[in-house]
Amino acid sequence: MYFKFWGTRGSVPVPGENTLKYGGNTPCVEIRTSNDKLIILDAGTGIRELGNFIIKNNIDQPLNILLSHYHWDHIQGIPFFVPIYQQGRKITFYGVPGSEKSIEKLLSNQMERDYFPIKIDEVPAKIKYEHLSSNETIRLDGTNIKTLNVYHSSPTLTFKVIEKDKCVVYMTDNELDVEGENKNNLNDKLKNKNKELIEFCSGCDYLIHDMMYDSLLKDKLGWGHSSNKALAHFAMMAEVKNLVFFHYNPDYTDEKIDAILEETRTCLKQNGSNINCIAAREGLKISL
Repeated sequence: MYFKFWGTRGSVPVPGENTLKYGGNTPCVEIRTSNDKLIILDAGTGIRELGNFIIKNNIDQPLNILLSHYHWDHIQGIPFFVPIYQQGRKITFYGVPGSEKSIEKLLSNQMERDYFPIKIDEVPAKIKYEHLSSNETIRLDGTNIKTLNVYHSSPTLTFKVIEKDKCVVYMTDNELDVEGENKNNLNDKLKNKNKELIEFCSGCDYLIHDMMYDSLLKDKLGWGHSSNKALAHFAMMAEVKNLVFFHYNPDYTDEKIDAILEETRTCLKQNGSNINCIAAREGLKISL
């Protein structure tokens, strides 16, 4: 099994000279199972290039797309995902129902005539929608995927992808309790609030997690994102093997992310942890 990043940025795409290293596309991660089946996590602008890759390499298998939630940065690539325009292509979208709306309704909204020339129910591909809930396990192409709610401003799921003895957790848009991150009781606060999430991530090979801020501003509490220091302590509590930063603030340059990464590695080392911490970048491929 391997996973590959096609989009790593949060909120809005940010192309330009200051984002060349880590990329400017919004979230999309490819999981490739050991039997060469493709599972897609989120459908931000990064999914456009993944779609081009699928077409170029004649990958004709049915496609499963798991959506963590429906904020625009996680679905805005769907209208530009070329496989949906292939006659007979089978595509299934999985996700938690939104606030009184089905997956189909949520996805079709952004392809209404006022926003896009083609409606989602007019595309040639055969589209299906499957509702998920928290604390559920589904099996896709021989791979188990577990779900759990996270702390965000709208219903949002984390996904744990398990194949044999390997495990990857994709936990984007999750707000860890960082209000007291400079206080001595940080670990107690984190542990008390996040017991289920810590257990969910426990011992995983890779934790891909939201790192929207280097410190959480008080006026953004409740927006559903995390800081690097709180994330470092969370990863230590869960005893993960590798921590991967993801979903960067659109204002952060490559140099800023480099500095945050170094700061986090220092924090882990000072706390006696040997967790390997890396920053996701577009095109990064990691094999398990």
